[in-house]
Amino acid sequence: MRTRHVLAATAAAITLAVGVAAAPAGAVVAAAAPSAVTCGNAYWPHTPKDSGSGTVKNSGGAPAHTGPYGACTTVGTIADGTKVAYDCYSVNEYGNKWTWVRVVGGGSLGWVSGAYLSNGGATVRC
Repeated sequence: MRTRHVLAATAAAITLAVGVAAAPAGAVVAAAAPSAVTCGNAYWPHTPKDSGSGTVKNSGGAPAHTGPYGACTTVGTIADGTKVAYDCYSVNEYGNKWTWVRVVGGGSLGWVSGAYLSNGGATVRC
């Protein structure tokens, strides 16, 4: 197992060295730009801080996402009229408010845009 890690590190170093050597003289080799959207629960920790609830208000249902962005993976759609409990909210870098919702008395569902919630979503920030 240790040999595999050493070989992987060596291969990465060689790739980096070859990439830098292949760049024209005077060129700046930049690191990859970070993604504009960060998804996944590890990046958006949340705890049930808000005791509020609301109702989904979109005829097509409300998509639940892995992060507070429309570009994040949709994990399911919550039907119009479904009552949901709130954990907390976050405002993404576009200024949009997203709430982490749960089944009332049950498990977590995901991040839902405040635009799809009857009262705009949670009132306590994550």
